[in-house]
Parts: sequence; C-alpha cells; structure tokens
Amino acid sequence: YVMRDRDFIERLIDRAKAAGCGALVITLDLQILGQRHKDIRNGLSTPPKPTLANLINLATKPRWIMGMAGTPRRKFGNIHGHVKGVTDMSNLGAWTADQFDPSLNWGDVEWIKKRWGGKIIIKGIMEPEDARLAVDSGADALVVSNHGGRQLDGAPSAIAALPGIVDAVGSQIEVHMDSGIRSGQDVLKAWALGARGTYIGRAFLWGLGAAGEAGVTKALQIIHKELDLTMAFCGHTRIETVDTGIFRPGTHPVA
Repeated sequence: YVMRDRDFIERLIDRAKAAGCGALVITLDLQILGQRHKDIRNGLSTPPKPTLANLINLATKPRWIMGMAGTPRRKFGNIHGHVKGVTDMSNLGAWTADQFDPSLNWGDVEWIKKRWGGKIIIKGIMEPEDARLAVDSGADALVVSNHGGRQLDGAPSAIAALPGIVDAVGSQIEVHMDSGIRSGQDVLKAWALGARGTYIGRAFLWGLGAAGEAGVTKALQIIHKELDLTMAFCGHTRIETVDTGIFRPGTHPVA
C-alpha cells in the first residue's frame, strides 16, 4: 500500500531490495478505506474486542487457544519498529487508517518504479483504460482485482472484468487475477479467460489461522489437487492448452 508517509515507503522499498524480493506489488484500489458493511456488522477490529460473541467463539476452540498461548506475541513486522508511535495493534490500526493516500496517481507509480528499479506489478485494475495506463507506466504485470469485493459494494467481479482487460492489453503485459479464487476450478476458469497468474488471500489465511505453516501447505495442496482433477475432467494434461473451450455453450462464467 502507498501511504502518505513517503519516507516510510522509501525505507520499505529499500528493505524489500535488501530482502531480495523479485517484484514489488503496488495496490491501487485502497486509496481510501471502503465502508465494508460486513465488517461493521460483525464488529471486526484490531485488536479483536472481547465481546460476548467473541468469547463464546474462543471457548469452543480450546486446542487453538492452547496453541496460540504458547507462541510469542505477533506484530505487523512491515510497520512495527519502523514508524514512530506504533507500539501495539491499536496504534497500528489508527496509523493505518490515517495513512491511506487518496492523492495516489500514476506519477507516484512511476516514482516508485524508479526508486525500486526492478519488476513492478500493479494490483487493483478493473477497467481496460486503467490497464492501458498500467502498460504506459512501465509495469511488468497487472492484477485484475476488486479487493475481494470489500471496497465497493456492487462492483463487478474480477472474473467478469478479466476478459475485457485481457483483450485490451494481454499482448503487451502479463495479466493476473485475484478476488474470488477459492478452489482449483477458480484457477482454471481464470486461466481459460486469459489470466497467467492467480492470487489467493483468504484461502491461505484460513489455513494459517487453523494450523500455521502446515495449514497453509494444506490449503495450497487442496487447490493444486482440484486444479489437476478439473483439468483431467476437461481433457487437458497441460495448463498451456486450456482456453475458453472448456466452457460449455451458455455456461461461460461471465456470460
């Protein structure tokens, strides 16, 4: 995310360089925080509030609680210790909410690319016009994404936006997709419509929350197995041969 504190962003980029990261992803779809009605209803907060519902939920998961009790306290390592005044999760939440930059523009993208000096991936593209601007900015890839559907209620799905963007710029830049990838079938549909990479968020986080590193591995194995099986049922043994021919007439996911 691009924050108002440009000094922090510069240092974050330098830390990514030092860590040997191969590419930098710039998120363009969170200049401001959406209202997120579901979060308002479920009371999501950082840190979680000790409400009756939360306490009852925790009481039903004693094994998970015991496991968490034996681990060190976790902090948001990208920020904690690198920003003044952020000492706990409450400070972090307030700082983050205040730091989203509504003035983010394509000039900032060019500045980041110059500072970074490596491959840039632009995330949050939902319109062919923005896809063409991403190409003009010198990006190496773009991610078709509606931020998991959380930012704007009623926004089109990423899978619906994907074909038009691929048609507009797919020969000039590598197109990826996220938002809604929950299974191997989702991966295959996105590939068939032109995506050359898919991203997952909630799937691996569910695995992480349930069983740590082993849970993440299991989540990836589930997606991989389902992708393999779905390809087999569609008559394909290589992902490179998959195209829109896998969809039955009238069942195209964005028809």
